[in-house]
Amino acid sequence: MRIRLMGIAVGVAVATVAAGTSSYAADVADVVKGAKVSGYVDTTYTYNLNDPASRVNALRVFDTEANSFLLNNSELSFTKDAPAGGAGFGLVLNYGTDAQITQAAGSVISPDTLRNDFDIQEAYAAYGFKSGKGWWRFGKFVTLHGAEVIRSPGDYNISRSFLFGYAIPFTHTGLRVHYEVGPMLSGHLGVNNGWDNLKDDGKGKTAELQVGVSLPDMLALSVTGMYGPEATTAGQDNRGLIDVVATLTPVDAITVVVNYDRGSQVNGVGGTSPALWQGYAAYLNVGLGEKHSVTLRGEIFDDQDGYRTSFVGGQTLKEVTLTLGCKQIDNLEMRAEYRYDMSNQDVFEDDKGVAKDTQSTVGVQFIYSF
Repeated sequence: MRIRLMGIAVGVAVATVAAGTSSYAADVADVVKGAKVSGYVDTTYTYNLNDPASRVNALRVFDTEANSFLLNNSELSFTKDAPAGGAGFGLVLNYGTDAQITQAAGSVISPDTLRNDFDIQEAYAAYGFKSGKGWWRFGKFVTLHGAEVIRSPGDYNISRSFLFGYAIPFTHTGLRVHYEVGPMLSGHLGVNNGWDNLKDDGKGKTAELQVGVSLPDMLALSVTGMYGPEATTAGQDNRGLIDVVATLTPVDAITVVVNYDRGSQVNGVGGTSPALWQGYAAYLNVGLGEKHSVTLRGEIFDDQDGYRTSFVGGQTLKEVTLTLGCKQIDNLEMRAEYRYDMSNQDVFEDDKGVAKDTQSTVGVQFIYSF
């Protein structure tokens, strides 16, 4: 009798779990249904005309290897926008050399190159307000700062600017809220662990705020700020950042982008002195028919205390980049680029290992998007 009762109890438990699992599976299937799957593969080759002895393109972000083919990134993205009163999510997976740079502190870093080349760029749950005018996201997501992005199909040039690499963060982990005030005004408000931190390195949190104004087919302007404690050699000191990006489209085939960044950190230099960095970048993109384009970028980045570029005494960097783009084949973009870097310090290198103040590179890139 006891065995029979036990069998009945087990049967009821299994049925209950099965029913719960079925309900849970149905909920998961409902969330996943309608998700967008996309991605890209980005490969490059860069040749440094200095032929540096170290085979390193100094002060570059992703194109750090001189005279080398690279699998910069292969991305697989699963996203579902949160509908009004409904749930959504985002999961963006990266594999390639770019992931070594964008990995947040607290991620798995090991001697195993395979693991270091992998990064979960974004992973968040989302909910859409019932008004349909906004959403919140909880998890890890890319920064709101900057004119350039990690995703290479979203940029005009092959190489990233100094501002992208040294003035701003890449990702944040926390809570972000987006709200559309009207057809031309929107904003973001959030709190997170700080700059490129999967786990917080202190007790304090960083706040972010963005205000965006849009005039369709004419102007898009965003002003973004962050402020909060960040780790220094002496502990936790407040870091601030202001970022302004303006995109103008005077005519159909021409786009002009202007970017300004200003950052500071209390006791950043050696943990005892404040640090300040700022810079400007401008982009001119001209469409040449439906399949070709040319982009000219110029920028100045002043790391006056050397805190961001790790150069004692500070330096001012300048660069000019010319990029040609071609989309002759569907889903495949081909780019060719020439870039000239300058510094007021000898931070680059020639073929004999001698330091110099300039660096020139040429590169090619193939991006397949799906």
